[in-house]
Amino acid sequence: MEKWNELCFILSESIPSNASEQVFELKVIQAFEKLGWSHFKREISVRENIQLGASNRITPDIIIKSDDTNLFVIEVKNPSADLKNPSYQNQLSSYMRMLRLNFDILIGNEIKIFVDGSLVDSNQSELLERISFKKDNPKGLEFINLFQKETFSYQNIEKYIQEKIESIKENQTVENLKNEITTTEYSEYLKNELKNKLLREQSESVVEKVLEDFKIKIYDSTQTEIQQTIYVQSPQNDSDNYNGTSKELELAKIYKKVPVWFNKPNQKNSQILINYMKLREQKTPVTFFELEKACERIKNFRSSYQAMKTISERNNAKVFDEVGRIISLWEPGKSFVEKEYEKFKRRYSG
Repeated sequence: MEKWNELCFILSESIPSNASEQVFELKVIQAFEKLGWSHFKREISVRENIQLGASNRITPDIIIKSDDTNLFVIEVKNPSADLKNPSYQNQLSSYMRMLRLNFDILIGNEIKIFVDGSLVDSNQSELLERISFKKDNPKGLEFINLFQKETFSYQNIEKYIQEKIESIKENQTVENLKNEITTTEYSEYLKNELKNKLLREQSESVVEKVLEDFKIKIYDSTQTEIQQTIYVQSPQNDSDNYNGTSKELELAKIYKKVPVWFNKPNQKNSQILINYMKLREQKTPVTFFELEKACERIKNFRSSYQAMKTISERNNAKVFDEVGRIISLWEPGKSFVEKEYEKFKRRYSG
C-alpha cells in the first residue's frame, strides 16, 4: 500500500491547483518510473509519432512498452479537466483499435481504466474501473499489482478484465430488472396477490371495495431518502400524495419516465433532456436560449420544455428548474437523472 500512497502524493497531493497538462504529464512519467518502468530505456515512450498506413498518424501521450512491444497507452489530462468528457473515451477507443490493444488508461483527477469495446459487444471502449487518489485505497493497491513492471502480465490483466466485464454485465442485469420491477404490471401483480390473500378471509365484494381505494407502488429504496421499497397508500386518506402537486408523486414520475426517455432517445422529451445534459457537460450554467438553439429541430419545443419544468397533474415529469433563464436539474430528481444519463452514454455514445 505504501507504493500506492506514494503515487497519490505524486499525482495529487504534490500537484498545484493551476498545474499545466505538461507539468502533470511529467508527474505521470515519474509515477510509472516508481512502478519500475524506465523512461531512459524507452519503456516509457512519450508523444511517439506513429504512422498507420498511408494517411493515418497518431501521437498518444504515453505508451508503456516492453522490447518495443506496445503494452498499453496512458492518456494524460489536466487534473482540473472533467474526465466525463466523451471525447477522451473516444480517443482511447481509437488508440486501442489502431494499436490493437485490449485496454488503456486515462489519468487526470483520478485514474480510469478502459477496455476495448469489442470485448463487451460495444462500438466504443467500456469503462472498467475508476480509482480515486485516496490513501490506502484498495483499488489503488490492485492497480499497483496490475501495472508495476515486476508483476505485470497479460494473464493477470485478462483475468482482471474478465472479472470486471462480468461485474458490469451483472450490474446491468440488476438495473434492467429494477427497471422492469418498478412498472405498473408488477404493481398490479402485487395487488392481485394481496387480493387473493384477503379473499381467503373475506367476501369478494368486501375485498373489491377495500382495494379500489388503494394503490400499490414499487420503488427502488436506494434512489432517494423519501422512497420506500413497497408502499400501499389510500388516496382518500392521504390526498396530498395524489393530487398531482406533491414532490413524492413527481419523483415517482421521474423514476418511471426518465429511464424510458434514455432508452428511446428519438422521443421529443428524450431529445430535450439529452441535449440539455450534453450542454451541461460542455459548460455550466446552461441558459434557456442555448437549449432552445440545441433543440431547434424539435417541433413545439417550448411547450414540451414547459411541461418538463412544471409540477402538474398532466405533465410528463419535472426534471428542470429555471431561474432567470438559467436551467438546472430539479434538485430532488437530480442524482437519478444523472445516473440514468451515465447509463445512456455507455449504451449509445460512440
